[in-house]
Amino acid sequence: MTPRENLIRTYEHKLPAYVPNAFTDYDVWFAYGERYFGEGTGKDWFGVEWTYTPQLNSQTVTPGQEELEDLENWKEHITFPDLSSYDWETIALEGTKNWDRTNRMSLCMFLNGPFERLMTLMGFENALCAFLETPDEVHEFFQALTEYKCEYLDILKKYFNFDIIVYHDDWGNNGNMFFSMDMWKEFLMPYIQKVIDHTHKLGMIFEMHSCGYIEPAIPYLAEMGIDALQPLQFCNDVATIKEKFGSKIVLNGAFDTQGVLERPGASEEEIRREVRRTIDVMAPGGNFSTAVPIIDPRVTAIVSDEIDHYGKAFYSSMK
Repeated sequence: MTPRENLIRTYEHKLPAYVPNAFTDYDVWFAYGERYFGEGTGKDWFGVEWTYTPQLNSQTVTPGQEELEDLENWKEHITFPDLSSYDWETIALEGTKNWDRTNRMSLCMFLNGPFERLMTLMGFENALCAFLETPDEVHEFFQALTEYKCEYLDILKKYFNFDIIVYHDDWGNNGNMFFSMDMWKEFLMPYIQKVIDHTHKLGMIFEMHSCGYIEPAIPYLAEMGIDALQPLQFCNDVATIKEKFGSKIVLNGAFDTQGVLERPGASEEEIRREVRRTIDVMAPGGNFSTAVPIIDPRVTAIVSDEIDHYGKAFYSSMK
């Protein structure tokens, strides 16, 4: 069975032949314009400057740049990209030239959902205050952003024909969500729902990416029809989430990255043991894949190797 066939079984809620390895079984493309992806500094399509940080091997919003203080006149300050102005045929040919559609599933990291985009434009504190100070304008902006996202989804389907759309919107830190569930349901839930529905209308799998503690939102996400959730960080009660929702959605992740995998000085055996522990908890019954954000390439290699060795035999050992 190819990795693609194995993953299709997983996303169809059938028992796979082996635990999927997210490091090797997907072809991944990061949606243009939602972030600057080079080294040094550069701007995304919304004019937000990002800075590459070698220690993170990633880009973060550059501190100190001008931020919107409120959304009262947001249309005068925020310009949406003209998606029709780009040569998508050429972009897609370049982006997919090394894909293996026979053996792997294709996945688009669709960055900066509503709260993330608002935060990049306003800063974290101003974005949270906007929910209370200018609620009507927040809804207006999120509606416009969602229409833009759906137009972008049409392009991603037409030119790339992805199997999976991973929609990014982080909602929590290690211990709490950034906002109450009442606020989440009012300001975020309707617009996430529209992107879920449009993704399904186009025939693609919808996978929600949200870092941090998001456990209170998971029952609603399941009802909204998401197909999968990642990275399901360990600050959530991953075992209980598996028990309650493991038959409804694919749970992708659930490793203890901060406590074990990326803890300074963690030994190879500790890392391998954590991979085995996670598989033992999350893989029974299927509906599990192994996406885990890791910075250290040494740790990535160990985790991927252990997934292959332990995960390949997991389901056969249960028969």
